[in-house]
Amino acid sequence: MKRYQFTFLLPFLLFLVSCAPLSTQQITLSFERPKPCQEFLNRLDEVVKKAGVRDASNVVVPGFPYLRTNRFLAALKKNLKEDGERDAWVRWMQELDLKSRKKEISNLPDETILSLMAKEAGKTDREELISRIKTCSSELLNHDQTRPDFYTTLDSRVDVPDEYSFFRRAIGLYPLITLPVAVATNSSRKKIRTWFNPNPDDLPIEGQLRAFVPYEKIFLHEKEIEAVIEESSGNPLGVPLLGVNMEKKLVRFFSPVFIQDVAASYDRLGQIVWRGDRLEVDPERPTVYYYLSHAFLKGKPILQINYVIWYPERAGKRTPWLEFGHLDGLTTRVSLDGQGKVFMVEVMMNCGCYRLFAPEKERVDRVVSKPLRFDPFMPQWLPVVSPGERLGIRVNSGWHQVERLIAVKEPPDPIPYELVPYDVLEALPHEDGRTESVFDNRGIIKGSERVERFILFSMGIPSVGSMRQQGHHAVELIGRVHFDDPFLFDQNFIFK
Repeated sequence: MKRYQFTFLLPFLLFLVSCAPLSTQQITLSFERPKPCQEFLNRLDEVVKKAGVRDASNVVVPGFPYLRTNRFLAALKKNLKEDGERDAWVRWMQELDLKSRKKEISNLPDETILSLMAKEAGKTDREELISRIKTCSSELLNHDQTRPDFYTTLDSRVDVPDEYSFFRRAIGLYPLITLPVAVATNSSRKKIRTWFNPNPDDLPIEGQLRAFVPYEKIFLHEKEIEAVIEESSGNPLGVPLLGVNMEKKLVRFFSPVFIQDVAASYDRLGQIVWRGDRLEVDPERPTVYYYLSHAFLKGKPILQINYVIWYPERAGKRTPWLEFGHLDGLTTRVSLDGQGKVFMVEVMMNCGCYRLFAPEKERVDRVVSKPLRFDPFMPQWLPVVSPGERLGIRVNSGWHQVERLIAVKEPPDPIPYELVPYDVLEALPHEDGRTESVFDNRGIIKGSERVERFILFSMGIPSVGSMRQQGHHAVELIGRVHFDDPFLFDQNFIFK
């Protein structure tokens, strides 16, 4: 952000806050539905809310208890023209709801399940409860789709609220606090950018560089990947939707090498586990969690693969004191174009901070600059990864900041990591077998709070600095930007 932009930032932000709504209207529906299923899902929602086990990975569609959505699906509604497209869109949201409810049922206490099933059918089996949910979900959807105003009514309710609180910004004097935050952010970006100037071999090392590589490797030809993307997009929505087997293949093929400077125990990435009521990272089992997402490139849906790693804590002499805390991590997102080629890699810390873009140089015509906003942080171009090489991500000690993206061949003395689906974290087993999400119902990982939440609360992000669940990453302190905004690429870059 240029110096002259700061001069005009204050009145502009005052305008933003003055125009911001401080509350949202509660939406209700007058649909007459089969009462048993409507009442069953309503009661189930009450039980889940009371138990505090609501899965926040997707957003409930108000008035439609059998649907949940995300930012991509909310954006996709503008493209729907045919009945087949609308039906596929609704079925996708229904599937998201069923997945979330399955995790919620798993995480409910035994006594709650016993009480609920005793009222319903005299059963005590969670699988029986999930089966009832599926039946009622289909019954309500089939009933609602007979209404002529179904899609019109639904369309206005499929939306995802942002992660920024206007109330927090208002009472925190956001327009005034933004000025020093903007200066600090600009200074931080300049500092981080200098890490990308020297030769990678000249980067400082505090401990020992260790390369974490995927345990299972696979090779796929470009034509094979292109065929997978084309075939998986052959649905009414034109969105790449992978089957389980092909998902695993692509996840393994594109999985990066994490080159970590290991100077202390806090640098050893690992598996998240419950130890009593506290979350810990077990470094004896290096693990990378993955999930798929979607976005738009030049208006067309594309596939993204997200790789998430976790550390025991953020610490070390290079880390700002206000960022110290239990648990830390990085998310690396690999975005594929319509031919299955990587055109963009992004990395952010799991708090949503320090996000960087690394696009393919030949694909970018120019970066879009916006008045009174920071340009996308792009400290380097995407490295060329030739056959036999992998994307390598160099991470420093303690602070766990990315210092370089490079192409690497098989490194010496590699440490293999296991690839695990991300949703395991949303119903993670305890030692006694019961499951609990590592995230609370706000999408914040339990026990990861930072001092930052008291210092930067004026930026409007609840518990700023805490590690967050996918779908809840606010990635800029100034403005309103989300990691899962499907329009981010087209908003920030003009592609050739």
